[in-house]
Amino acid sequence: MAKTLKMVLTLSENKTTTLSLANPKEGLAKDEVMVLLNEIIEKKAITVGGVAPTGVKSVYIQSVDEEMLA
Repeated sequence: MAKTLKMVLTLSENKTTTLSLANPKEGLAKDEVMVLLNEIIEKKAITVGGVAPTGVKSVYIQSVDEEMLA
């Protein structure tokens, strides 16, 4: 099963952007991710179309099963 950490950040005008990280470490806590995301937001380390994120909307791990066709 493939796992991906999804971090949804809020932008201005009710828009969002999603950062994805494949294969996050086991036992990763939300608090750990929030510290990182708050630092990214505070330092304006990333922009989307020239707009820096203003907050965190959600953080979750997406699990996907792949099934080969016969």
